Amino acid sequence: MAPNARTGIQHAIWAQLVSGAMNGRALWWEDGYGIYFPALGMPWVRKYTDVEAPVVRFVEGVDMTGFKPIAARASGKIFGAALGNEEMIIGWYRDASCEPPDWNLQPVVSQQTVTLTIPGMATNWQVDFYSTKTGNGIISSTTVTQQGDTITLTLPDFADDIAFKVHVQE
Repeated sequence: MAPNARTGIQHAIWAQLVSGAMNGRALWWEDGYGIYFPALGMPWVRKYTDVEAPVVRFVEGVDMTGFKPIAARASGKIFGAALGNEEMIIGWYRDASCEPPDWNLQPVVSQQTVTLTIPGMATNWQVDFYSTKTGNGIISSTTVTQQGDTITLTLPDFADDIAFKVHVQE
């Protein structure tokens, strides 16, 4: 296995979440076919038994009824997606330079923004940014005001990747 394979696996699982297609660890070869070749697949499965735990904690209690892909534009150093409805949006973005096979990470990714097209009519939104290493550790929070049909999130500095939840502010 590649030295930084864990990073790639984590990215794949977070990407599954925000694509709307999360169905567990359905990583094509390793989980789908690796079980039929125990000498190859099972050591891999055993090595990364905890990798989806932060994603599970992140979505705990989130009602995804009516969630759809949210149109988003990201600044140049990040890559990701968002999913949501009129009341809530979840998103995940990663260091765009972190690609296989080495998954080299920048020490810090800063001054990046994500502009989301909002499906509802709410004006004010609460944004909570989360650590993707734990899934439940809020890094910071802010509020944003809808401008036309969009909101723009300024991401806090991060390394590797970051997740967020955006709620209608009451």
